[in-house]
Amino acid sequence: MRSRSMCALVVGFAACSSASPPPAQPVPPAPPDAAVAIVDAPPPDIRLEAPAYVFRFTSAARTETWSLWFAHGAAVLDVQPVGGAITQYRGSATEAATLLVEVAGPTAKMKLDCKRTKRELAAPCDPAAKPPKAKAKAPATTTIDALDCFVEGFKEPMPFGPTPGIEYVADGVCAGYRSL
Repeated sequence: MRSRSMCALVVGFAACSSASPPPAQPVPPAPPDAAVAIVDAPPPDIRLEAPAYVFRFTSAARTETWSLWFAHGAAVLDVQPVGGAITQYRGSATEAATLLVEVAGPTAKMKLDCKRTKRELAAPCDPAAKPPKAKAKAPATTTIDALDCFVEGFKEPMPFGPTPGIEYVADGVCAGYRSL
């Protein structure tokens, strides 16, 4: 009899107590949404997959190297003065009759309208070398595929060549367009 009363006591006690809250149901994770993932993820670094096109400008006043990458509608342009920090510009690249590159950096926007061309380049030059004598043979030239990129406000193009690139020297013995 003791077990019956004990059983009744347990059943009665359980019936009198307040109902416990239902166990919390875990909320299932939202299905992955590709559009959200693309927006939240940083843009891919096209510098890892696209070839670099390089232009270097050298003068007595300054030397800068411009490196351009473009692929899949995106563009990255790095501008680095000798001994200075790189300024990076990111944006779009649209290929049609010309390559239109529109990029923005920390303080400026830039638009380059680039035409594919062949460019004849002189061999690399050593500015410390003596200038050739008047009757000396002219230095050898090379013709490469290049991008002549026009920037608003400048008459002459910036010629970008596949790595190692093209250098324009504005003064001295090496004046002109040369292979880097």
